[in-house]
Amino acid sequence: MYYKGYKVGTIEKELLKLILNVKDRELPSSYNETFSDILKTAKQKSEYSNITKRMAQKGFIKFVDKNRQLKFILTDKGKKIAQDIFLFDFKNLKKPKEWDGKWRLVMFDIPENKRKLRNIIRFHLKRIGFVQIQASVWIYPYSCQEIITIIKTNFGFNNEVIYITAGSFEKDSEFKKLFKL
Repeated sequence: MYYKGYKVGTIEKELLKLILNVKDRELPSSYNETFSDILKTAKQKSEYSNITKRMAQKGFIKFVDKNRQLKFILTDKGKKIAQDIFLFDFKNLKKPKEWDGKWRLVMFDIPENKRKLRNIIRFHLKRIGFVQIQASVWIYPYSCQEIITIIKTNFGFNNEVIYITAGSFEKDSEFKKLFKL
């Protein structure tokens, strides 16, 4: 995969997504069991330091000294790439064979002076597969709380965006047809 001229390898993509989902967005600079799902072979484990150095050279991560331990954190560039990769991967996930009968609603109230960010949220909701049912109310039939949390956190909309899981609502039969459920 290429991102704005940078080759982003499979392991780099997985590490970026991992860091994006870690609370402090920092990981140790040396290999440990945190990476066992990503680095499976002995060769991959031995290449870990080279991979992180290349990621630092590309500007995706930077090394910091935290309490006398070397760790790496996402840069703004790395965060943007990780978000895009995560959203792209989410869009390409296979939908479950059986629908659980619950609707996922996202509602937001974002002021006009933040119109650009409001449009970004709309773009990502459409990209995931949400359908707009009212001005700032969107619906989707499959679980996606993790991705909505990332969108809320990364755009700073923890109070303006609400994620709801609902059993049914008026006119939901129309949306069942639309989503082919």
